Amino acid sequence: MENEIHMVDSMEEAKGWLAGLEIGEGIHCRNLTVFPLFHPADGDGGDAKSPRYQLLSEGIDKGEAVVEEVDEGGEVPFLSVKNQGATPILIPEGEILVGAKQNRVVNLTVLVAAAAAYKLAVSCVEQGRWRYLSRHFEAKAWAHPKLRALKVKSVHRNRAAMGGARSDQGEVWEEVGHHLDALAAPSPTSSMTDGFEAAEGRLDGYRKKIRLPEKACGFVAARGGRILGVDLFDDPATMHKLWKRIADAYFVEAVREDEEQEPASPEAAKEFLGQVTERLVPAAEQPELGCELEVSGDHLAGSALWHDGAVCHLAAFSA
Repeated sequence: MENEIHMVDSMEEAKGWLAGLEIGEGIHCRNLTVFPLFHPADGDGGDAKSPRYQLLSEGIDKGEAVVEEVDEGGEVPFLSVKNQGATPILIPEGEILVGAKQNRVVNLTVLVAAAAAYKLAVSCVEQGRWRYLSRHFEAKAWAHPKLRALKVKSVHRNRAAMGGARSDQGEVWEEVGHHLDALAAPSPTSSMTDGFEAAEGRLDGYRKKIRLPEKACGFVAARGGRILGVDLFDDPATMHKLWKRIADAYFVEAVREDEEQEPASPEAAKEFLGQVTERLVPAAEQPELGCELEVSGDHLAGSALWHDGAVCHLAAFSA
C-alpha cells in the first residue's frame, strides 16, 4: 500500500512538473517543425551540486560503464550493464547500442545505480547479424519516432499480459525493414543504422536550420500537421548532449516523406503535451531507482522516469 501511495504521489508530482513547461517558437524546415520546451526551474542554471546522473555514453567513455551480452551465447532481448562509477547512469529509451553480436535499441528509460549491475531490456535492430564484431557496446545513435512508438506500445501490452519489458520483436524488425526500404538504404544485415548513412546528404538542411536554444530541455516535433513525438529531459545540458543523435532520428523520419509542408501550430504542440500529461499513469512494475510512468491511450505511446523531483526523461509519440 505504501508503495502504491508513493507511485501516485510521484505521478501527481510529475504532472505538476510538466504543467510548468513553456513552449517556444516553432523552428521549421521543409516538412518538420520543432517546438523547443523550457522549464522555469532551469532558467537560472541551478545551483552547483554533484550531478544526479551521467549518461551511458559518458560512462562508457570514462571506462565507468560496460555494456555487453548477458553471457557468451547472448540473449536477443537483454543486455548486461555494469556501472562501475559512483554516479547513477541514465539510459534513455530509444538509444541505439552498437556492437557485440547485434545492434539493439533500449526499450524503456532506466537509471542504473552506482556500483551496480543491471539486466537491460532491449530490442534487436539488426536482424541479419548474430556474431561478435566487438565484446562491448557503444551508444552511437537513436531510433526514429515511428519505431519507438510501436516498440513502447508493445512493451506496455506485453507487460500487462505477462510482465517484463519485452517488445514485439517481429513488429520491430518489420518497421526496420520498412524504414530501410523507404530510405533506399542497402543493408546486408538489415541494420537500422544503415538508414542514417543512406540519408546523410538529405539530413544537412535540417541540421543547419533546426537548432535548439541553449536553455531548451526538450522539444515537440511535428511532420506537417501531425505530431511525431516529444523528447524531454530534466536538464538542458542533458538535452544538448543528446541533441544530435535524437534530432537525426527525427530528421531521418522526416526525409522518408520529404515533400514541403506547412508548419505545425503551437496549439497542436500544446494539445499533445496536455494529452500526454493527462494520460500518465504509474507502471505496474517499478525500477529500483525512480518511478516509471506510462502514457496510456489509444493513439499515444510513451513513458517517463520521475526521480529526485524531476522528469529524467519523457518520450511520447503519436501512435
